[in-house]
Amino acid sequence: MDLAAVFVPSRDEQHDALCSLLPAAPDEAFTAVELGAGDGTLARAVLGRFPRCRYVALDGSAVMRDRLTATLGARGEVRGFDLAAVDWREALPRPLRAVVASLVVHHLDGAGKRRLFADLARRLEPGGALLLADIVEPVDARAKALFARQWSDAARAQSLEVTGGLEAFEAFTAEGWNFYATTPDLYDQPSRLADQLAWLREAGFSRADCWWLRAGHAIYGGYV
Repeated sequence: MDLAAVFVPSRDEQHDALCSLLPAAPDEAFTAVELGAGDGTLARAVLGRFPRCRYVALDGSAVMRDRLTATLGARGEVRGFDLAAVDWREALPRPLRAVVASLVVHHLDGAGKRRLFADLARRLEPGGALLLADIVEPVDARAKALFARQWSDAARAQSLEVTGGLEAFEAFTAEGWNFYATTPDLYDQPSRLADQLAWLREAGFSRADCWWLRAGHAIYGGYV
């Protein structure tokens, strides 16, 4: 069972939005990098939309890198990386049209995100984009309660849609996946959306914005 299809609100819609925001024509040859590419779900979406894209997938897990290698084949390159380190940033391919990430950047604290945005802005070609799908920190208790309810409602509906029952939703609840309804894990460090947009603009992303928001999950980023 693909539990992410249950646990992540509107995952396919999120990936479609990311693909729609990529600054490239469908038949154009360009290079994109994904941070924390995981099992390759987003990679498949991008390559399905842009068949001439050269895709560089970064992941810290050897198991995931093996899966990515099988997924990408000759159309991409798989590399190991540590998100918080800086060495991989220096080795990014050029010219680089886009950097994408789904549910990855929230593992950095505010200072780490700010530096990441600045480092990536310097490596993107003119008109290039950093596009993120991630959870964001709510501005107050009311927003947190709203995000928690929306996420639980989405997971319940998706459990019924994907599996025909509520077993997956029960696993979602038992495993504490809803960041806004549980005691936060120190591994998760989402930042407020307004702060991240300010850091993006500071880094050189003159067109920084949020294009989609649901259940605390946002599609945001910017273009240099």
